[in-house]
Amino acid sequence: MRRLVMSASIAVFATAMGMSGAEFLPLAPGNHWTYQDAGSGQSFTVRVEANQYYLNQNVYHVLRGYTPNRLLVRTNEYGNLVFWDMEREVEVMLTSFEAVPGGLFDAGGRECPEMGQAQEQRVQHGGPAGRWSTLEIKYTPLACADAGDISEQFAENIGMVQRVVNTIAGPRTYNLIYAKLGNQLIAAGNPGTFSVAALPAQESGAWTATLRLDQPMTSQLKLQFASGQEYELRLRDSNGSVVWTWSADKLFTEAAHSVPLRNGWSASVTVPYPLAIPEGPRAYTLEAWLTNIEGDPRFAASTTVEIP
Repeated sequence: MRRLVMSASIAVFATAMGMSGAEFLPLAPGNHWTYQDAGSGQSFTVRVEANQYYLNQNVYHVLRGYTPNRLLVRTNEYGNLVFWDMEREVEVMLTSFEAVPGGLFDAGGRECPEMGQAQEQRVQHGGPAGRWSTLEIKYTPLACADAGDISEQFAENIGMVQRVVNTIAGPRTYNLIYAKLGNQLIAAGNPGTFSVAALPAQESGAWTATLRLDQPMTSQLKLQFASGQEYELRLRDSNGSVVWTWSADKLFTEAAHSVPLRNGWSASVTVPYPLAIPEGPRAYTLEAWLTNIEGDPRFAASTTVEIP
């Protein structure tokens, strides 16, 4: 077995997507997409994790949620998604975006063995999160009668915007309802804008951070929280190391609760200066996000703070 080497983690709060040209599934660390079936209300999330792996002279990203299993994936030289099969030590096609006549491919890593084919004609997608001209991939399950993928739609530099799956109750259509791609947010129904700002506090040795969610007045969105904690903050130094976490010295109730956002939301937090102040750069990155449950829209932001 070849040895896996983990590269340095990259922060979820990336300032750029890091893409060269059009990609049908941007693999920048921290990117994630949430999909929902309008009929059943069921949802799932696809996420690119922060860690990367160097293997077989290629860099692989950790992808969760696209298939039942966690996969190490990359975009190959043809623009297709491939993953590393740990048992066979070979690269396997996950999804091919090459729309050529007769271009069938084995779609590996899925719940059922399937053949896929990218369609030559573009499909206009009009879902809850937006409208795009998409590349559609149709699948033929080879071994499952009531499971497996039927089709997927992808938009350049956005990712998968729709998946239709087969179930014992019939086909279900999962449309994109939320995505975070670097600093770009895509959301159904405009759930609002989240921001964090920080200024030196009146008392010395701290900043006062203001977290704010500006919510459209017409929205009826409620965020669900699994505990009493509703937000988190984290301070990183110029090397990317975490030097302070807001929740580290706090206890929270275990009771789940919801927060209606019709009038927006805000919180004020005191952020202390680090105990060890360096001689060199005194600039830090302050990250903030809401800790609502998976499946809800995700809200995160970051800003730069400096010690005077």
